[in-house]
Amino acid sequence: MQTVQRYLINQLVIAYISGYHGRNSKVYDRRLTLHRGVSNPVSFTFKNEDQKAQNISAKTYEFNMIDSESKKAVITKTLTILDDGSTVSTTGDASCTITEGDLLPLDAKFYNFAVREVNSDGSREVTYADTGYAAAGTVEILDGAYPEFVASTNVSTFSSGGPLAYVSGSIDARPGINNNKALHTIAVYTKNFTGALRVQGTMSASPSETDYFDITMEDAGSPANSFTSSTTVSNFNFTGVYHSVRFAWGNSSSNTGVIDKILYRQ
Repeated sequence: MQTVQRYLINQLVIAYISGYHGRNSKVYDRRLTLHRGVSNPVSFTFKNEDQKAQNISAKTYEFNMIDSESKKAVITKTLTILDDGSTVSTTGDASCTITEGDLLPLDAKFYNFAVREVNSDGSREVTYADTGYAAAGTVEILDGAYPEFVASTNVSTFSSGGPLAYVSGSIDARPGINNNKALHTIAVYTKNFTGALRVQGTMSASPSETDYFDITMEDAGSPANSFTSSTTVSNFNFTGVYHSVRFAWGNSSSNTGVIDKILYRQ
């Protein structure tokens, strides 16, 4: 049996309200590591040059993460102050959480970060990463440890033909990563549409027209999914392993509405 250990630990940043070159000086602060695909809680402790935690119960602090190339702030967070002014164990403590969504648009690389005090008049005051008066710390964003958001496949091009008036191209259904319970989801965007939508699948790597077969959506009685004067987003689910799928739709008589696009996830 394989045994795996996991550590439930907090990332701690020590910020200095003043710097000092003396016997208690700290010449560096360690790098922060943030992982894409999950939320990352970060704890902060505010100390003076003698390494003593300071009362920050009435303070406001701001965390900024800066792209080291563009020099622009990519994440700004107001810290949650945990110091209540009386509990010794939380003196000088604050925290924030860097969410999965915060990291979604950012590349996996090194960034700088800084923490500054926000005064009542709106001005900002420096805090230090070490007692050598360095204000910036280092953040590394890593990926690969956790699953990340993958954008849906946007299907917006339809040509004449197929089982109804219009049909999409063949879309990879990723059979290699699915099992017999594989869930597929579509979001159908309609504009004044009255008609029907069919989803078709195939097991062929190079399908001809006759290789496609109809797929019935969950809780549906037939493969034809009907719409009446629809201008909305409608969601459907279906299951199964397919080499590829396609989407076909057609208007009812005299209707000129359209299926504008379909977002597909598997």
